[in-house]
Amino acid sequence: MGAIEQTTAIEINETRISLSEAGKGESVLFLHGNPGSRKDFSSLLDGFDAGKYRFHMPDRPGHMSSEELINDDNDPWLDTEIYAGLIDEKCGGKAVLVGYSLGCYIACKVALRFPEKVRGMVLLAPFVTPEDLFETPSALPELARGAIIGTLLGILMPLLSQTKMQQHLERVFAPGKVSDEFLETWMPRYTRFETLMAMITDKNAMLRSLTEVHVRLPEIKCPVQVLLGEADKVSAPDRQVALLEKLPEVKISRLPDAGHALNLSNPLDCLKALDNLFARL
Repeated sequence: MGAIEQTTAIEINETRISLSEAGKGESVLFLHGNPGSRKDFSSLLDGFDAGKYRFHMPDRPGHMSSEELINDDNDPWLDTEIYAGLIDEKCGGKAVLVGYSLGCYIACKVALRFPEKVRGMVLLAPFVTPEDLFETPSALPELARGAIIGTLLGILMPLLSQTKMQQHLERVFAPGKVSDEFLETWMPRYTRFETLMAMITDKNAMLRSLTEVHVRLPEIKCPVQVLLGEADKVSAPDRQVALLEKLPEVKISRLPDAGHALNLSNPLDCLKALDNLFARL
């Protein structure tokens, strides 16, 4: 039986953030993938030490039950202020960050912007560089602000995204198979217009900050534990490792038969990575 999970909400920088919390120990802030939600980490609740850790699992801004972060200036670092606020309000000013997929990139941004708030990081199936190094930010978020075009996009994008989203989820779960139950539950949520726009906004923020973050990775001095699957079809492991090896205090573990969905397929390995990180603090 898993730990008792409590769901609450908090307003940070005029943005309502929904989150789940469990446990009574040291603070761990989780940053989900893209798409994703706080439910990305539900499988970890069955095996974690509720007396040792307190898990804080938010829906990131714009995803699921959390409000969109208004960012008129397209500042690619603005989201880090939300996570710094969560650390202050919920974690006593310092926390260990656990990122999954794109959440790993965001964790690195938080560690660079607010190093005094980050005790260490666990990076699960990290996506810290895109497959296409020449990819440019999408104009869709700007276009969606127009009344007519925004309405059209709101109708068309959920319809047109169905096939591409299912193909993405199949890659996420490879070499396993994504279940019909998972697709029935999450496809309607991941293909909502609001979720699609949040995904694009997050990817744009990554692309706009990519060069700076990659150059500055050696500035992250806290302990970092990386766990990746050798059979990952979303984040090419060797490409991710080539960047993450720039982190001065990184330790990297590979699971030979695992894919991208480590949080769901290998929850005990993820918890072991967290224990290993805390042993270094």
